[in-house]
Amino acid sequence: MKILVADGDGGHADELSARLKALDDGFEVILAAIGENLLEAVRRASPDVVIVDMGRPDRDGLDSVRALNAQAMLPVLMFIDEDDPHFMEEAIAAGVSSYHVGGVAPAAIKPILRTAMAVFKRMRGLQARLTEVEEQAEARRAIDAAKRLLMSQEKMSEPAAHRFLQRRAMAQQKKLKDVALGMLRGASAKGEQGRE
Repeated sequence: MKILVADGDGGHADELSARLKALDDGFEVILAAIGENLLEAVRRASPDVVIVDMGRPDRDGLDSVRALNAQAMLPVLMFIDEDDPHFMEEAIAAGVSSYHVGGVAPAAIKPILRTAMAVFKRMRGLQARLTEVEEQAEARRAIDAAKRLLMSQEKMSEPAAHRFLQRRAMAQQKKLKDVALGMLRGASAKGEQGRE
């Protein structure tokens, strides 16, 4: 497992790196350079997991985690010395998979890493499923709108409009949604020309 350790204030990274290496010689620990942008460090290191170690809550650090999750989804663990419930909520919203206040016993680090990775994997699966459901709903809305257009303009019944879209999709070798969106765009363009 390749682990990137990013230290908020330069005080903990070496110690945490040594503890991780002592726990498991299969851990490849890479340190982000002091002052290095988290996204740049991830690009350079290509880690499996990121640990952000902060002495105190730091909003700039959260911005880095948000940017990271927007571009390269990875499990992110955060260790912080000071308890701040509001900051914890912000960190989780930013994409932190596991948030820990205070020192962590060396024996607990490995289970924490495994748990964070499992939580991350589950959340990514849920996100993929949500995206799929949203795409299906968008397709359904486009198809229904195209059927309503055909029913209105061509005086077709709903089943006839659906068959018309299906036949056109097969003839054009396109998805039903794409045919429906093309028809809606065409109707919109005609409507705009009519108003000119």
